[in-house]
Amino acid sequence: MPDNTNILTTGSTRWIQPRQPEKDPLQSQNLRTQNRLAFLVGLVALCLPIIMVLGARLDGDCYRDSISHYYYAQVLGSIFVGLLSFIGGFMIAYSGEHWIEDTGSFIAGVGAFFVAIFPTIGNGCEDHPGFLSRVFVQYHSGPPDRVVPMPDGSFFMLFPDVGDVHRMAASVLFIYLGVYCLVVMRRIVPERHVRDNRLIESKRRRNLVYGICGYTILGCVTLLACIGFLTGPEFKVWWNQWNLTFVFETTMLWAFALAWFTKGRQFKWMNDPAPV
Repeated sequence: MPDNTNILTTGSTRWIQPRQPEKDPLQSQNLRTQNRLAFLVGLVALCLPIIMVLGARLDGDCYRDSISHYYYAQVLGSIFVGLLSFIGGFMIAYSGEHWIEDTGSFIAGVGAFFVAIFPTIGNGCEDHPGFLSRVFVQYHSGPPDRVVPMPDGSFFMLFPDVGDVHRMAASVLFIYLGVYCLVVMRRIVPERHVRDNRLIESKRRRNLVYGICGYTILGCVTLLACIGFLTGPEFKVWWNQWNLTFVFETTMLWAFALAWFTKGRQFKWMNDPAPV
């Protein structure tokens, strides 16, 4: 095996190999379709946080603590759910080259739907005395019509423990995406990626990108988990004032987008040469 590899570019030549490797996979119509979908899902991941920020700016709304908190925005909430559901649907429908890949993608897709359906708790706008928002209330028909908070007293909680469901689903989604970059995307199929007993340069470049993206995603997941479980209220107030959860969620989504742009062969200098 080649010696031009390192911790970011190396991949397994044994595990999760395709059932029937093709010598010229780029000629496959199915692969071209997968590449197109990979580009689209990467584009959605790239644009999601940008749309949330621009929408909040245009509406004069607050910049919320996390991307998930935009669920409660009047218009942006529907866009958030729709785009995340697109990613979830893609992950569920994605057809990989190994059953482990298919199963993991399905679980991650379900996680994306759970993130969209079961919202985070809190309004995400603690520093704003008033703002437009979607809320959960109990409606009592009149006359006069009236609304009251949910039994737990919160306007921003679908049901007790929904925050835990949301966090678990988000963890499943992003951990899988990080592992997928590091394991599945970096796998080396000798029939495709090895010539003259050396890893071809285009695959080495792609694996470098996949490695950076995977470690970035898992690093952000670890950091957010530490912030959630190991820090006190005063630190969390400072953290939320700077919307740092939003920043690191955006970092994960953009790393995910870059990996899928690369997988979708959007960068010619990282595409494999024609077979000889």
